[in-house]
Amino acid sequence: MDAAVLKEKCVIGAVDVGSPRNIGWAILDGVRSEHGTDLDDFVECFSNRSKGRPSALGFEAPLFVPHNRALSKLTGQRNGENGRPWSAGAGATVTTIGLVVVNHVFREMRALDPGRQFTLDWERWPESDKTLVFEAFVSGDNHAGPGEHWKDAFNAANGFAKAIGNLSEQNAVVECDVFSLVGACLLRTGWSNDLSLLQQSCLIIRP
Repeated sequence: MDAAVLKEKCVIGAVDVGSPRNIGWAILDGVRSEHGTDLDDFVECFSNRSKGRPSALGFEAPLFVPHNRALSKLTGQRNGENGRPWSAGAGATVTTIGLVVVNHVFREMRALDPGRQFTLDWERWPESDKTLVFEAFVSGDNHAGPGEHWKDAFNAANGFAKAIGNLSEQNAVVECDVFSLVGACLLRTGWSNDLSLLQQSCLIIRP
């Protein structure tokens, strides 16, 4: 599909991960956008809009961590992070919170749309109507101010939209051997029984 056509047809949702009071979300649907702060509202809105259409779902939280590293590098940066590593300070906190937030989204979506399929394979997306799951790495000047978490989610969704057509070139982090947290969430919520998901990295977009 032509990149311009895909960008117009694709529904892109993104969640800025935090505690229930500090969550923000945004959805881009062609030229339309919507945002909010209630996670269940996001699940319902994204599920309805994206059903049967090319779609992408992003979370601003680490979705995989390195695997099989030397002891001295276990908690070091992922290749491409170029800043504080996923394991330090806010990164470690959002990694943990992300597990329950991502799990919640997948669980609620399964109740609303059990026929949906997810994929982590950005190189083959879009295939049929599978939803591509990606990680958003919003940092620096792209971070919104306190209490404006939906803006971080919007930046994440908009960053993905701009990258359509050259996703591999825009992938910000490359790790050859990973433990996939998002893969574990897909398994736990019953979307798949493919254990290879635990070894799959996902696309990381840095707006």
